[in-house]
Amino acid sequence: MRYFDKFYRLFQKTLQNLYTDPKEVENIFFLLMTHVFKCDKTTILLKLSRKVKIHFLIYDKLIRKLWELKKNRPIQYVIGKTYFLDMEFIVNEKVFIPRPETEELVSWILQDSNNTRSIQIFDIGTGSGCISITLKKKKPEIERIYAIDFSQKALEIAHKNAELHNVKISFKMVDFLKDSIFIPEMNEIAVSIIVSNPPYVRLSEKKLLHPNIVQYEPYQALFVPDEDPLIFYKKISFWIKKKFTGVVYVYFEINQFIYLDIMDFMKKIGFLNIEIRKDFQGFFRMIRAVYYG
Repeated sequence: MRYFDKFYRLFQKTLQNLYTDPKEVENIFFLLMTHVFKCDKTTILLKLSRKVKIHFLIYDKLIRKLWELKKNRPIQYVIGKTYFLDMEFIVNEKVFIPRPETEELVSWILQDSNNTRSIQIFDIGTGSGCISITLKKKKPEIERIYAIDFSQKALEIAHKNAELHNVKISFKMVDFLKDSIFIPEMNEIAVSIIVSNPPYVRLSEKKLLHPNIVQYEPYQALFVPDEDPLIFYKKISFWIKKKFTGVVYVYFEINQFIYLDIMDFMKKIGFLNIEIRKDFQGFFRMIRAVYYG
């Protein structure tokens, strides 16, 4: 039984009822195998085709990981890492797993900031730190980045990721719904960028999510009350109006079911040049607006 090809078949059979798309099971398989064997996908494919035997100690480890997956634990938590715009990030149950649509949001910021030299960035609800760390790594000329989260455990993971990528980020623990964020002096800073992927899933939408999201990912990073689904967008927007001077660009990841509500709210309180974009699946999932303080 301890052969690559036989384990592959066992893996597919074990998880086929948890994931409707066979390609997803295959992707999870290769993520696990390349992690455990510390190699690339091509090497695993060769071992599969040659029916290479697996050492019993490694096989036992793989079986334990497979049972974790069978219990709906996301592969990213099982292997303790994920990838975001081709960069590796440490993750565990204390932080939300970065998604492809967030990659698109960060790519939008990078594209927009190509011709802007003096920038300071605030990443609200940083989680694993993937947004702020990627921005600093891809654009090291950014002067200052402040990454904010209410969870000390999440910030510990974000700190580790910043060290992993050797970038300097100012991390601050703030409960954004309750506390005010200190705004440093903005001497010679021409532009401020606020980016946030806040909780935006309404509790009534919980049933639409895959069980591994509901069971394992941090509840407070996901859900908002049905009666006030814009709670974080409102708080951030009013904070910008109250505290910032000069030009402020804001980038939000959003709930595709209430994108019109978010647009209307931002228009009403004075944000301009509002643009909304679809993600790779064709859903309206990100918005950019400008505020002139």
